[in-house]
Amino acid sequence: MIQTILSEGDPPKPIWLDASAPTRPELEALARDYHLHPTLVADCLQPMHLPKHQRSSNVTFMIVRAFDGAARATDDSVQALTRKVALFLGDRFLITVHGKEHAFLGEIGEKYREALSPVYLQLVMLEILAAAVETYQAPLEEAEQQVHAFQRAVLKDRADAAHFAAVFLAQTRLLVCKRMLWHMLNAVQQFVPQSSVNQPIQQDVRERIDSLTFFADSLLDDLRNLLTVQLALAAHGTTEVMRVLTVFSVFFLPITAFAGVYGMNFAHMPELSWHFGYPIAWGVMIVSTTAIYFWFRRKGWM
Repeated sequence: MIQTILSEGDPPKPIWLDASAPTRPELEALARDYHLHPTLVADCLQPMHLPKHQRSSNVTFMIVRAFDGAARATDDSVQALTRKVALFLGDRFLITVHGKEHAFLGEIGEKYREALSPVYLQLVMLEILAAAVETYQAPLEEAEQQVHAFQRAVLKDRADAAHFAAVFLAQTRLLVCKRMLWHMLNAVQQFVPQSSVNQPIQQDVRERIDSLTFFADSLLDDLRNLLTVQLALAAHGTTEVMRVLTVFSVFFLPITAFAGVYGMNFAHMPELSWHFGYPIAWGVMIVSTTAIYFWFRRKGWM
């Protein structure tokens, strides 16, 4: 569906056209009417296309990917977590192409419909870029809360397999966000506003992307440190188990030695005929085990 967001003149001439989930014939008609390069139009039909910037003749073409607020908590791919918006900026026309409705496009459209002064389409394009970048703030804040919950679980020794499955999912989603922000930063850096008035706005967009990228990096570092701490705690737990097993095995060494001696099949073993041979054997084993216990206590191993 193609609708006119803004128009000017008498008779009204569209200056901002919004194509929502357009068909191939509709895009081809736009390409003919506005002299758009076929390759750029073909990029609009590719759902997995990453953010990019390209200039053809007097038309500036950009693709950005906004975070999809309706994505499921289990989604972890670029296509599931983000939605593409393609923009064509030419001589007094702006065309936005997307497969799914974006709230920020509607809000920007309403803002400029009510504007009394002339609309500068390059400024509109920059505002769309800034709004698409801003969609990553909420998922990053949500990831920060998850990281804090994981940290509390680890410190309280309540982390289980479900927690670590969630950690790896959060890490994957953060990597997707960081990757998209990096590609959008490259695209924005290549886009040079023709008006010097708009250059500070482009710089603000770049700085905002840098800020969100740094935020994502810090959360990824926290997750990696969290996994390292958990692995260290797991290794420490294994060491404690082995220490306890070793202590018990040492206690049973004298008993095992006696069992080995008196399990031999020699014909003449004088102790077997002694009247107090049995209690003496028990006494030696008990004394040996008790001596080992106090020796361990003295060394601080227990």
